[in-house]
Amino acid sequence: MFNETDPKTTSDQARTGNQPSSPASIMRNQDTTAIGPSTHVSGHIRANEDLIVHGHVEGSIHLGDGLLMVTREGQVDADVTARVINVEGRIEGNLRATEQIIVRRSGRVRGSISAPRIALDFGCRFSGAIDTDAAKNSAPATGADKIADFKAAISSTGGASVKATMGKSSAR
Repeated sequence: MFNETDPKTTSDQARTGNQPSSPASIMRNQDTTAIGPSTHVSGHIRANEDLIVHGHVEGSIHLGDGLLMVTREGQVDADVTARVINVEGRIEGNLRATEQIIVRRSGRVRGSISAPRIALDFGCRFSGAIDTDAAKNSAPATGADKIADFKAAISSTGGASVKATMGKSSAR
């Protein structure tokens, strides 16, 4: 029911070149579930696919190998476990990712975050503890992963603040 693909939509996207707005560099799964802006979910979500939250979720979210993206209008009051967590909206709860957690400029996080790689954009709000040593058993990032993450961060923020910081540190 939820994973069915509308062939008309797929062919329209291929013909027009319009793709869903998502960070393609970190989304691996073909199956993506979206919680709409007027939707409020209360309870436990367990899946092994990507989840995009435009609405409000309360409870807990366990995505296994999936990605959680909380858009600017999204709000999550839950403990979250996923491969990657990308926050543009608001999350209150403990976050644990096996690969990385990214809190964008518009993101607001209150709670502990734990992942091998954590990125906090300039201007984001964060209150809690950070643990980058928690995922000792996960594979270390390769050079290609780090470059892809850096490029994704620059493209999503316009790159001005990251480029300015890079320029300052390289001038030393």
